[in-house]
Amino acid sequence: MRRARPHLLVALPVLLGLTALGFGAAAWRVERNNAAIAGLRAGRDVPVGTDASAPLLLARIQDLARRGQAEGIEPLIDALARAGDTDRVARARYALANTRLRQAFSHLERSDLDPAGPLITLARQDYRRALQGNPDYWDAKFNLDVASRLVRDFPEFDRKTGDELKAEPKQIWTDIPGQPRGEP
Repeated sequence: MRRARPHLLVALPVLLGLTALGFGAAAWRVERNNAAIAGLRAGRDVPVGTDASAPLLLARIQDLARRGQAEGIEPLIDALARAGDTDRVARARYALANTRLRQAFSHLERSDLDPAGPLITLARQDYRRALQGNPDYWDAKFNLDVASRLVRDFPEFDRKTGDELKAEPKQIWTDIPGQPRGEP
């Protein structure tokens, strides 16, 4: 034990110094991430790589969603999903779905119906994926209901060839309401 004491006395300060450096580097990374998040919230365009921390990725996704730039969000969501934080992934999916729904509403206001349908379908898919990650996400449930009322789901028909659809009468689902019966 006496022979090991001088080595321990030398190793202990070195070990403590390395630990202090590790904590200092971690604090510096957290401070740098917080500054980037503050910049994103202030409206500055701060570039964020896919290797960034989960809070910084979510902040960048929300910033791109506010700007209406849905194209750059998907790779960041994939990186966030690899981190395994299901709550942040659900919030990111919700932000992406809201962006797509806003784009669809913009098309609908201009009576440009053709591009609005696929955007609404994509928004509904993202709301569902957000709800898979967080089933209690009330805002996603509400917006999914709104998006589902805009475009109805129709059953898939088996299309063999050409323009004709072969379907049995029992498989056809119509969107046209029937005549109400009974007294008012």
